Amino acid sequence: MIRSNLLKITVAALLTLTSIDCQRGAKMDNILVITGGHDFEPSLYQVFDSFKNVHYDTLSQPDFNKKLSSGVAEPYDVLVFYDMWQEIGAAERTAFLALLEKGKGMVFLHHSLVSYQHWDEFEKIVGGKYIEKEYHGDPAVQGSTYAEDITLEIKVVDPHHPVTRNVADFTIYDEGYQNIRINPDIHPLLSVSHPDCAETVAWTNSYGRSRIVYLMLGHDHHAHENENYRQLVFNAVKWVGGATAVE
Repeated sequence: MIRSNLLKITVAALLTLTSIDCQRGAKMDNILVITGGHDFEPSLYQVFDSFKNVHYDTLSQPDFNKKLSSGVAEPYDVLVFYDMWQEIGAAERTAFLALLEKGKGMVFLHHSLVSYQHWDEFEKIVGGKYIEKEYHGDPAVQGSTYAEDITLEIKVVDPHHPVTRNVADFTIYDEGYQNIRINPDIHPLLSVSHPDCAETVAWTNSYGRSRIVYLMLGHDHHAHENENYRQLVFNAVKWVGGATAVE
């Protein structure tokens, strides 16, 4: 009886140690969240707080761009952009493109699509553009529009992609963009049918050696607290960081 109890205790201890070792061995993704140029609710950070095995730091514009040439992005597996910034100098553009040539994964959320209206290459990086008429002096240019506080019925276009893993069709209360430009070679992930929103609201793109994801959703706490939104952002971070599958 004593030997039996000792055996049970030993096995339990080994299982516990194995579990701890597995947890220690889990890959910890290190990401940098870039904000600035647009107000946002602090609930954004709750999205990243909810992620397991993900450590994140934050940096606001213009500090991120100013530090690009000095290697501020190098320690991170993934950059997540929730900024809406316009100023970017020649050296900063070169440093940004160098990250893409190295294969740095990037996720662009919501109003980051409005950034860098005068940097044509940025549209190729993200895979689309929200057109701000105030930055384009030509009255013939049709500007993009936005609609806050609308209910969007999200359809998963590609249920087999790692970014949409564990996500089925869902409803979200959010902001939509209409009349945006979307490059023809992007890979659509999510779609909607709403008069105030473009049909495609999430896609993947590639630039240089990098994986890119753009997700239009994420205006405020209504979206940030949506479990499907959190799952999409988590999946996007994992996938652009190099994962072939998302658990």
